[in-house]
Amino acid sequence: MKYLVTFKYSSFYEDESENKVVDNHTLEYEAKDLDELWKILGEEDYDDEIAINFNAKSDCNATERDEIKIVDENNKVVWHS
Repeated sequence: MKYLVTFKYSSFYEDESENKVVDNHTLEYEAKDLDELWKILGEEDYDDEIAINFNAKSDCNATERDEIKIVDENNKVVWHS
């Protein structure tokens, strides 16, 4: 089954004014069910470049990715935060 997962990506800098947030970035995944999808998401080494502030002058302390919504191939919302 195909799933569309919408994420929120965030980066956190020493200077908080340089933090960056990207809402509503959606990626497609293939999994047999929602449990398998959660396993895939938990093990995935995702690309956090979307959340990097390349103009920042301070150091980046952390980046994170949070799931916002999961929609199945029938366009049914199967999970949301």
